[in-house]
Amino acid sequence: MNAHTPDWERWKTQWQRQRSVEDAELRLSPADRRRIRITWVVESVVAITLLLLVILALKHAASAYEARLGLGVGLGIAGVWVQRILIRGREHASDTAAANEYLASARNLAVREMRLAQFIWITLGLELAFLIPWWVIGSRVHSRALTNVGSLLTMWLPILAFALLLVWSVGVYRKARRLRQGIDLAQPDQSEV
Repeated sequence: MNAHTPDWERWKTQWQRQRSVEDAELRLSPADRRRIRITWVVESVVAITLLLLVILALKHAASAYEARLGLGVGLGIAGVWVQRILIRGREHASDTAAANEYLASARNLAVREMRLAQFIWITLGLELAFLIPWWVIGSRVHSRALTNVGSLLTMWLPILAFALLLVWSVGVYRKARRLRQGIDLAQPDQSEV
């Protein structure tokens, strides 16, 4: 029986840890859990969409320079996305450790939303670093008039979507920053993130 004791202890510890994670998640309000899920979905949708745009644009790269730039931007977006996934895991672990205090959980959620906005800004910047030269070089061959369907789908619609996403992310960032600052005033011992 002693040979199985380490396994039993490991299983018991794992079960208790899983139980504490479930208990901590129950302490978050349904609105907070929904906001967490929304940030995960938005991050994934933004990253996948921007990567797909780069891949589609690479099919029509006019030069080796454009192809290298597109590949670098795609790898940059993927790298930032992987970094956000790793940060998300650490944030989830800190939520379960700090879930006894609602303010700490609410502050962590505000920081998450601020990081989501920063993620959007970084990935949009990378995307534009590739698409602007692609659009300029492509405009030598293709029409960029608003009435041209190809131009509308490959240039004007993405520009509009980027602008709307940027405006939305600025609003999310400001709201989350105000919330975090309010919580920091209520709890002056919190460190600045």
